[in-house]
Amino acid sequence: MNAIDRKPSKANPNLNEVSVLKGTVLFEEGDPASSMYIVQSGTIDISINKRSHKLASLGAGESFGEQAVLGTQFRTATAIAAESSSCLEIPASWLKTQISDAPPFLNIVFAALTLQLLQRNHIASLQGEMDSTFENSFKLDGPAKIAWESFSKNMSLNSIYLRDSSDIQANISSGIGLVVTSGVLQLRRAGRTCVLGKGAVLGLAESIANAEFTDSIEILSPINAYTIDGDSAYRLISKLNKGLYGVVRGFAVRVLGSDVDAARLKKSVVNNH
Repeated sequence: MNAIDRKPSKANPNLNEVSVLKGTVLFEEGDPASSMYIVQSGTIDISINKRSHKLASLGAGESFGEQAVLGTQFRTATAIAAESSSCLEIPASWLKTQISDAPPFLNIVFAALTLQLLQRNHIASLQGEMDSTFENSFKLDGPAKIAWESFSKNMSLNSIYLRDSSDIQANISSGIGLVVTSGVLQLRRAGRTCVLGKGAVLGLAESIANAEFTDSIEILSPINAYTIDGDSAYRLISKLNKGLYGVVRGFAVRVLGSDVDAARLKKSVVNNH
């Protein structure tokens, strides 16, 4: 058996099932990105910063590589088989067609979730609070710039003005995700501090999953932000066909991380056709 073997999926011959031997790199950070994956069996480790920082260990039913759907061109992380594994390989072009047939609001939600995941990965890669937190700032460039451009295309969301952290907490607590368009804030998570500005996403995955928002926020200059109603996004996602639902659900769960309860998303899978 080769380290990586591809063969048509029995469930969907239009897609490939990829078998990956333990220790094999499926793709490396910086590689061209043209497909995403759903783990069928085994475990895939996701790491960044030349494999020095592991972000997640993904098992059956979990997805990775979704940024390719937005045309981010290059991989932002490395995927390695922690044990011999099987994954369903989904070309970005195929998935884009599936998404284009869904309501336009799904594209907005998907792009915003991409920004939130890139933001989460950046914060997770930080080694701790530095003397100048601006050195830890999350910049709207590379894949984040592409995700922002996809998000802001044909925009039809409401915008609000936020003066302090209590305004942010109140909105998220009421089930509203926020996408910052101007202003500067400081976020603390697990001892890491990061400065965020335009393109920052706060509480979206949490609002969709009805999960607790645990980050600490301090506004450094007044914020304007687009609002996304988590309940509306959840209702849309839960009505998608099973395959597309699994992709979006897996993406939101990865944004939240394994230590956050995403029970609402997990329960709704039984309602899909």
